[in-house]
Amino acid sequence: MSVTPLKRNTVLSALCFVAVVYGCKDDALRGRICTTEARTGIQIAVRDAATGAPAAYGVLAIAQDISFTDTLRALPYGTDPQSALTMVGVYERPGVYTVILMKPGYRDWMRTNIVVNKDECHVITVQLDARLERTP
Repeated sequence: MSVTPLKRNTVLSALCFVAVVYGCKDDALRGRICTTEARTGIQIAVRDAATGAPAAYGVLAIAQDISFTDTLRALPYGTDPQSALTMVGVYERPGVYTVILMKPGYRDWMRTNIVVNKDECHVITVQLDARLERTP
C-alpha cells in the first residue's frame, strides 16, 4: 500500500498540531492564557473619614502574614502626590494578612484575616476601603 503525498501531509500536519497543543507551556491552545505582569494582592482606598478626601499620602501601610511583611505604596493620582487615594502591595503573594495603616494626625487603622487567594495564574486582588479618623 502506498501513501500519497496528500495523505502524508495530512498525517504530518495532524501530528504537528497535536505536538503544539500538548507541548504548549502557557496552555494558550487549551483555553488558559496567563499574563506576565505582577498583580497586587491588596489594594486599599484610603480616605479621610470626615471629608471623604483622598488620604493615602503620608500613610505608612504594612501588610503582614506569618512569614512575610510588605510595606504598601501609595499610587499618586495625576501629578500631585497629596492626591493619592490608593495603596497597593503583596504582589503575587497569597496568604492571610493583617493590614495596619498609620498616619500622623489620624488614628491607626487595622484589619485582620485579610485572605488573598490565587487562581491558576495570579493572586485575586482584595479591595479594602479605609476611612481614617482624625485624632482629637
